[in-house]
Amino acid sequence: MAVIAVLITGSAAAGAQAPASDAYPLRPVRFIAPFAPGGSTDTVARILAQRLGEGFGQNVIVDNRPGAGGTLGADMVVRAAPDGYTLLVGDFGPNAVAHALFAKLPYDPVKSFTHVSLAVTFPLVLVVPASTPIGALKDYIEQARQRPGMIRYGSAGVGTSPHIFMELLHSIAKVQTVHVPYKGGAPALSGLLAAEVDSALIAVSTALAQIGTGRVRALAVTSAAASPRLPNVPPVSSVVPGYEGLNFHGLHAPAGTPRAVVNRIAAEVAKAVARPDTRERLDALAMDVAGTRPEEFDAFIRRQVERWGTFARAAGVRAE
Repeated sequence: MAVIAVLITGSAAAGAQAPASDAYPLRPVRFIAPFAPGGSTDTVARILAQRLGEGFGQNVIVDNRPGAGGTLGADMVVRAAPDGYTLLVGDFGPNAVAHALFAKLPYDPVKSFTHVSLAVTFPLVLVVPASTPIGALKDYIEQARQRPGMIRYGSAGVGTSPHIFMELLHSIAKVQTVHVPYKGGAPALSGLLAAEVDSALIAVSTALAQIGTGRVRALAVTSAAASPRLPNVPPVSSVVPGYEGLNFHGLHAPAGTPRAVVNRIAAEVAKAVARPDTRERLDALAMDVAGTRPEEFDAFIRRQVERWGTFARAAGVRAE
């Protein structure tokens, strides 16, 4: 993607000019990752930070700011200067469904951001301890029906994709389990290993190592088809027809960020995810790369907000 050098006039109050897009960035860029270290958001943030740092010739710093289902970190970015130096590593929760869950969300998931580029999409996986007698998704659902409100599941937080995707399972399969929110997928997995919960719905990338060691058992993935990284693990839809849910990560800037700067960042994301070494690394994490243009990502976010907001309201899911 060609980058056109243009001078962008700064605010009258500042009385200065922002750098031309070919000069950006002139100092380190900060990625706000709105979940705890170790989960999928943090993993993708660090991969993109390394690659974009190489492309920019500047450091890209990952700043983990977990809390409130990712909305605390998202709000930090909304309030930042719209100059391209503070970016959100977005996620399903704060960027697709939070508006339908929080009565006083301090930002609009569509209008408060300039949506820069969709980086990856990926499924979640439902896991249980290897010691449990539950061997398959049908057993899990049957246990949930026999013991309504007794099975606990850990998630990355209220309003995150694990929370909403489990609510979708509840809605279609007509079962009920107990939600135990953590501050990220990695803490939820730790909670499962510590027997604080009976199951966890987390990103495949977060669960792969523990699945590989045999400490946890994978019951099903949330994608429409089995994941190539877990070929023997069926999709939820094999037992619950019509079920599908995919999480995503991409970069979002504050609304009003100069278009030339946004285009520069999007071009670097596209180059980063197109690199064979990056694609191989993301593929190993069961992530499908995208690298979209800003207008494509904006349309994607609008579709996600409509679909999942409608579901959350219909299901009566609230964060407060």
